[in-house]
Amino acid sequence: MSETQDNAQQPGRRPAPFEGRDELDRAWAQYRKALRGLLREGHRSDAETLARVPVIAAEATEVLLRLASDANAAAAGSERNRKARARQEAALRRPLRKLVRQGSPAAARMLRQLDGGGSDGAA
Repeated sequence: MSETQDNAQQPGRRPAPFEGRDELDRAWAQYRKALRGLLREGHRSDAETLARVPVIAAEATEVLLRLASDANAAAAGSERNRKARARQEAALRRPLRKLVRQGSPAAARMLRQLDGGGSDGAA
């Protein structure tokens, strides 16, 4: 077994690089180099060229933040995270059910919200 495979299978160790990582790294380096070149040319040339730097950087930032959000949402939807949320919800429901049996309207409202019933109109 290779060292990369060993690292991927040991808990607490950094996972093996993902498919497409090399291409992503090359594209990121190419983008940064191109932006530095544009910045340098803008300083040497004219304000119009220089003004394109923040526009391009803002667009790249927007795309990267969207992709980061997509990756975070995918990770949050993993089976391990779904099971963890279910355990947390069950742990939350136990004391709420006890409080409902003791007559707590706030606990009953919270349970309805957990059940997807939303709010009962009370603010």
